[in-house]
Amino acid sequence: MMIRALNTFCAALVLLLVALPAMAQPLSDDRIERFLASLEDLESLGEQVENTDMFGDMGQEIQEQAMREGEFRPMRMMVEKMRDHEMHDEFAAAVSDHGFQRPEDWADTGDRIMRAMAAMELKKHNRGDMQAEMGAMMEQMENNPNISEQQRKRMRQQMEQAMAGMKAMADAPEEDIEAVRPYRDRIRGAMND
Repeated sequence: MMIRALNTFCAALVLLLVALPAMAQPLSDDRIERFLASLEDLESLGEQVENTDMFGDMGQEIQEQAMREGEFRPMRMMVEKMRDHEMHDEFAAAVSDHGFQRPEDWADTGDRIMRAMAAMELKKHNRGDMQAEMGAMMEQMENNPNISEQQRKRMRQQMEQAMAGMKAMADAPEEDIEAVRPYRDRIRGAMND
């Protein structure tokens, strides 16, 4: 029993030590520029992907992951779905051309950029006001005699999930937000293309 616990601890420590260098790297201008340049090169691959059902209803999955696990990692999820697909090697080569050693490194950079963008948007729309509005809606629902307890329970759960999803999307370090701020318009343009 003690050996198993020690093995589990050692494995977790190794994983943490492997992940720390990637997490500790600052979101530099160079990384942001390389990510944006990669999006331009990946555009033709994206058109090929659109003709497949590789990603299915990934938007729903991303939302569920954000609500359920408190994580907003759409790029990482995309890379994981692509792992066994025939286009994976082409994708890996394209991101490698932009200095990303692995597709996961590219995805982690993209996810950090996305969270920073979401945090900026939520700050712009005053996240506190949004939470207050949701609280007021909850209070109205709780005081409405025409809503059954079962409906209240379901609505409470949906509100909690929405709040968790919003928090996950905006969970970005201030350094990432400041690094991304000068690129906001370019990032929006690249994501909308």
